[in-house]
Amino acid sequence: MHHRTSLFRLAPWPGADPDMADIPTIAVCSTAAAAILCIAMVLAWFKDGRPRHSVWLFSPFAVAIPAGILLSYPDELGGAPALAFGWFLFTLMFGAAWQCARYAARRRPLPIPALIACLVSLVFSLTLGNDAHFPEWRMLPRTLLMAGFSLLSAREFQSLRDRHLPSAQTLAWIFYAFGAYHALRVPFTTLLPAPYGSLETQTWAIASFNFLLVLQGLCLAVFMTTLGRERIALHHFQLAMVDPLTGVGNRRALDRRLAQLAQEGSGSEGQVLALAVLDIDNFKSVNDRFGHGFGDVVIAGAANIACEFVHHRSVFRHGGEEFAVLLEAASPDSAYARVERIRAAFAARAHRNADHAHLATLSAGVAIHTPGISPQQLLDEADRALYLAKALGRNRTVLADEAGMARLMEEALHAETSRAPVPPAAATDAQETQALAPSGPERRRA
Repeated sequence: MHHRTSLFRLAPWPGADPDMADIPTIAVCSTAAAAILCIAMVLAWFKDGRPRHSVWLFSPFAVAIPAGILLSYPDELGGAPALAFGWFLFTLMFGAAWQCARYAARRRPLPIPALIACLVSLVFSLTLGNDAHFPEWRMLPRTLLMAGFSLLSAREFQSLRDRHLPSAQTLAWIFYAFGAYHALRVPFTTLLPAPYGSLETQTWAIASFNFLLVLQGLCLAVFMTTLGRERIALHHFQLAMVDPLTGVGNRRALDRRLAQLAQEGSGSEGQVLALAVLDIDNFKSVNDRFGHGFGDVVIAGAANIACEFVHHRSVFRHGGEEFAVLLEAASPDSAYARVERIRAAFAARAHRNADHAHLATLSAGVAIHTPGISPQQLLDEADRALYLAKALGRNRTVLADEAGMARLMEEALHAETSRAPVPPAAATDAQETQALAPSGPERRRA
């Protein structure tokens, strides 16, 4: 059993000139590459305003620098203990990459478990894995940690499935590939030269190992930087497409969605696509009585209730107190029933802030998409049905249909002409009473 304190004691290739290979130089070049990447990431960190938690972005490169120095010149820096501590920092570098991935995935970093795992490997190399016991097994826990941390990093990046963040999926595949590469080395750690295994170092082994290490670090730095830029672009996109009060899409997002539907078709096979326009009844009186701050509470409540019945990406604030909802259903009747449930839930739920509690109602018009109809025509049909719901007394849902809407319009006109004049004060009291204690409408289909 040979005694070896340096990782880079060379067993040259057969027939190769021993003077051609300077192994420490290869390792120092890798360390220099890590230092350059670390400096680049630190400069980017300063440029971004030095956010406290983003230090994890350059932690793998910061750990790689002392690890590379100790592994390049262990004899000059303390012998076997320096070599063992260098390998400890080397495995900790992979643990830091895992923390970097967790930070990218907006999850809390877990440095303590990573540190403990690396300390266990260090203790193993100083005890059972030293030259006096089982040196052939010393690389096994290190290789396991490299594989494990790489696969954990890949899983974190894969959790970012937003199509606006393609760099996250690229990083996931990169780390899965490197995790598989390290895992495949595990059964052969006693048969391969260092740093792949525990045998004497050879030129090809150290050169290829360092090349792959620098490649992985370079990919991490480049795509993490790209991911940060993609997040900024996504944030700006959301500011342009999301209503800040309710968190649902705004009018621009609705127009974009309707344009997509016009290109892709009218929904899933066997389903009808419906567009509902919802408008809060007597909203001006709510603002006048309770103030605009409470009016915002009512608007946000309408959005939240709609999102309970359909996906939040299918709810849009159309403007003011008006919302648009896109939904698929088995039939027009099913679409009507879903919108009616939204209306009933809104009417039954009180809206509260620190000073007030108030019941409100909304009216809804539902239009069914048919082949050949444009998005604007679909929206116009839903608006017509909404106006009819308002004319019929509010707090109801109307399904757009030419014959049925004509009948209901006649009813509305008849009711208007037969209604006796009501003093303005009495009308205001009646509206407030209706808002505080609404009655469920009779199902009317237009």
